Amino acid sequence: MGALSKNVKEELANALNDKNAAMFVAEGKLFSLEVHEPPFMDEEYDDLVENIESYPELKESLQRYYDNPEMQRFTAKELKELRHERRK
Repeated sequence: MGALSKNVKEELANALNDKNAAMFVAEGKLFSLEVHEPPFMDEEYDDLVENIESYPELKESLQRYYDNPEMQRFTAKELKELRHERRK
């Protein structure tokens, strides 16, 4: 795609300057641009902390993993295969 036209540049600037959406055509293609405010990371972090604190089993499991960084990881498929092999 070549350089953006002046109109396209203006639409992009408008979308990023307190306007939530913009549509424009460039090289025969219709582009729609929407700007969304991301949630504050502090709020997400606080929610995560609350969730971990409310589930003691999860907290213990995460703590064991944190205390042993060399702990081996398995995918769900690998765990299923291991359980199946043990049953044989």
